[in-house]
Amino acid sequence: MTFEEIQKTIEGMLAVQRDLQESQIRLTEQSQRQQQTLERQQGILDQLAEQSQRQQRILDQLIGYSINQESGQLDLQEQLLALQRRIERLEDRS
Repeated sequence: MTFEEIQKTIEGMLAVQRDLQESQIRLTEQSQRQQQTLERQQGILDQLAEQSQRQQRILDQLIGYSINQESGQLDLQEQLLALQRRIERLEDRS
């Protein structure tokens, strides 16, 4: 091989090595961007989970209030029925 052929071969090898290094840099940068994206998405998922838990607690409270209100209404209805019966008994005595 002549000096020029060796030089061209080395230049070709260096060009391949440079391309590989540039490709590795691009892949590393892409991987870092993906990692950042994943971290942001995980943060969003964490926030959504917290919001879901808060909404579940609110829903549980509302269900509890609804049940209490319904039982309160039943108590009032029972009291009204008892009063009506007493009135009817008093009227029957008269």
